[in-house]
Amino acid sequence: MLKTTKLMAMAALAPLVLSFAQPSMANDPATENDRGATNVAPANSDERADAQDIVKEAKQVVANMKKDPNAASLLKQAKGVFIVPDYAKAAFIVGGKGGSGVLVAHTGNGWSDPAFYDIGAISLGAQAGAEAGQIAMILMTDKALNSFKGNNNFSLNAQAGLTIVNYSGRTQASAGKGDVVVWANTSGALVDASFNVTDIKWDTEQNRAYYGEQEVSASEILEGEEKNPMADPLREEFPG
Repeated sequence: MLKTTKLMAMAALAPLVLSFAQPSMANDPATENDRGATNVAPANSDERADAQDIVKEAKQVVANMKKDPNAASLLKQAKGVFIVPDYAKAAFIVGGKGGSGVLVAHTGNGWSDPAFYDIGAISLGAQAGAEAGQIAMILMTDKALNSFKGNNNFSLNAQAGLTIVNYSGRTQASAGKGDVVVWANTSGALVDASFNVTDIKWDTEQNRAYYGEQEVSASEILEGEEKNPMADPLREEFPG
């Protein structure tokens, strides 16, 4: 009987013994760090690398545009330029989908760092058979630039109250009168085509990755408040 009572007492004390043997979770610095780390999104190096690839390709697009003196002149007058370095081939079929690009704004202190956007669709009307490739939308007015600053999932077209002009060296004079001048590396393919860009969306993931996993807004980037030194070659490619 005494033995049984003693065993019962030891069983009752076991949880207390275990509680003293177990390290305190509340005061463990490593545990506190782990707990805090769960509230911070880890850096996505793949996303950052993808974003930088787009920036490098955008630099090449600007270099190609500058080879045409008339296009270079438009860049000097522009409020901003939205560059889609590699639009998918199917995108030039009516209603096609796909594409990522960067917007760089002309500020009082030069050009801003890039803001990342995705495109849902580009429609070229009768020009369904045009070649795909590099596209740039030269934003000639504050109205066109403000579409990017203040909206998400918006369009660049007549329904948005914007005048869209397709660029060619022969029509440079009239091109300068549009809110948006569309340039492509396929010579002449966009002349007289009906042009619509729809479903332009702010790319939250790429903007966070490129600017250090923080919440950033279009206005902060385009007004020069956010910087990434890796974007310097792109900014420097633009005319002063």
